[in-house]
Amino acid sequence: MSPELIIERVKVSIEDAQVIISGADCNFSIQVVSKSFMGKSPLQSHRMVNDLFKEEFKNGSLHALSIKTTIPELE
Repeated sequence: MSPELIIERVKVSIEDAQVIISGADCNFSIQVVSKSFMGKSPLQSHRMVNDLFKEEFKNGSLHALSIKTTIPELE
């Protein structure tokens, strides 16, 4: 799975998501910043992102995705 596809999937599925990604092949680290994570536990936020890629984990096109989620800094 390409980094571009990962970014696109997150941005389409999570409102106002800002995405930073690193890695290659089937192993990526992703940082997602979104207001959608407000009021959610870190586990809930990670699941929001992880659940977007269930099929890719299942079929092997994605092996590892390290996730960091945060909310935007308030001005």
